[in-house]
Amino acid sequence: MGNKILFVSGGMGCGGAERVISILANHYAEQGWKVGIVLMLCSEVAYPLNEKINIFDMTVEGKSRIGTLPHWLKGIRKTVKTFNPDVVVSFVARVNIITLISLFGLHKKIIISERNDPYCDGRGFLTVAGTKILYPYAFKLVLQTRRSQNYFSEKIRKNSVIIPNPVQVYEYAGSIKKKKIVSVGRLAKQKNHKLLIRAFGQISKQFPDYELWIYGEGEMRGELESLLKRKGIADKVFLPGIVKDVHHQIADALVFVLSSDYEGLSNAFLEAIIMGLPCISTNCAGADEVIQNGKNGIIVPVGDKDGLARAIAGILGDSKKREEMGRMAHYSGKKYSVDKVLKKWDRIIKVD
Repeated sequence: MGNKILFVSGGMGCGGAERVISILANHYAEQGWKVGIVLMLCSEVAYPLNEKINIFDMTVEGKSRIGTLPHWLKGIRKTVKTFNPDVVVSFVARVNIITLISLFGLHKKIIISERNDPYCDGRGFLTVAGTKILYPYAFKLVLQTRRSQNYFSEKIRKNSVIIPNPVQVYEYAGSIKKKKIVSVGRLAKQKNHKLLIRAFGQISKQFPDYELWIYGEGEMRGELESLLKRKGIADKVFLPGIVKDVHHQIADALVFVLSSDYEGLSNAFLEAIIMGLPCISTNCAGADEVIQNGKNGIIVPVGDKDGLARAIAGILGDSKKREEMGRMAHYSGKKYSVDKVLKKWDRIIKVD
């Protein structure tokens, strides 16, 4: 077992992969390991990190990603030679490919991780080809769901392991509820908040005193605000942006909704499950591996506005169903606790 580990990431902003890296990096730093994080695209660090963690900023402004590629390849290789980690852990397909190319011939233990649904994340020909050619050279491929695992060839699957996100929550669902529905996620096309807004608009006359709160920030804010005005529900739907105490903000909600077109495995969704909130999710990657439909949550088809509206209305109109579903969600979410998930990472990181 070694005592140096280097993580390679596009950045450390407010994303699911970045949150996982922060948890892992802090975990090993607290165990006395020397820990480093390479940042390639963005130098922002949104999550608290142990002060002993080394940040290697390889971001370059004003250049395309293709133009920056030689800088990354050279920089990662040089950093690995000088930092001399026992383990290198890379996150996200394109970063995985760059890491594997840059370290070719150095005989380092490289663990790569996919964080999104490879069937739907829009990867191009070069990324598809790169994963097929280079992934077999990694020590281990970490995936979050069986669906993602099934995307890859048998040769790659044999050298893969499924490890869900380690999830930390700072507050649990409260007994005092407000008449509100909540969602948490980037205001991005992938999250399809338009679907949620339209479904809410469909039931808002039936539940006139209820509100929808969508926490997160992103490029779709303008379009979502325009949609709210057109639907005449701008006074019932709120977009408060990114908040530090999001668990506190959603703890008094009646239901959590994930309306995404695709996911790797949503951190916010798992957090809501662990908190004990009744959850409704579109059938994106991982939802069917977390939710037992009708017991600890509800699954609706991706893009199904009417189905989503019916599911939300069904939860809002049945307090006994809500309470039982919340209890079952909390119970089923225990396997995603940080301690249990970190043990799974330890088994591949600490093995010689």
